Amino acid sequence: MIANLLLAAATAVAGFTAQAAAVDPVPPAAAPAVVAAPERQPIVLPKGTMVRLMVLNEVNSRDHQAGHRFVLRVDEDVLVGGVAVIRAGAKGWGEIVSAQATGGAGKRGRLNAKLLYLEAGHRRIGLEGERQAAGTGSTGEVVTSVVVFGPLGLLMKGKNASLKAGEIINGYTTEAVEFAETQAAS
Repeated sequence: MIANLLLAAATAVAGFTAQAAAVDPVPPAAAPAVVAAPERQPIVLPKGTMVRLMVLNEVNSRDHQAGHRFVLRVDEDVLVGGVAVIRAGAKGWGEIVSAQATGGAGKRGRLNAKLLYLEAGHRRIGLEGERQAAGTGSTGEVVTSVVVFGPLGLLMKGKNASLKAGEIINGYTTEAVEFAETQAAS
């Protein structure tokens, strides 16, 4: 009888445990999923990328000599794969290589300038490109002046060469430049 009671109790406990497991299953602890963040590749601005630059203040052969540096502004965003790596408005620099003022007998002025670099964030990105300008000569007017005024007509000068404010100069990057994604659009 005691054996029957013990057997009944053991069967009841076993049935209760099986019933509890069927009713309220406890899933094993799931290991947290490890999702690797995609590795961000740097954005590379290739060598030779065109940059449109605007002259901010007029530079001319009358007021400026060789060595004078002048400010330019990036005219439109520079994009790499749809990402703006250099924003419009970034500052650029150019330098006058040679300047020749006007002279007597209708001689026109000449100006030769080159691009130096642009500033993007805390970087200087080298640029290549140049612009030459020449004023208009006044040979026909000088001849007329000589006929009317004699030798004094030879004192008449031509026009100065200039890079006008708002003029666009295309420059090209001199090297490939890497930008971290967070540095793009500086």
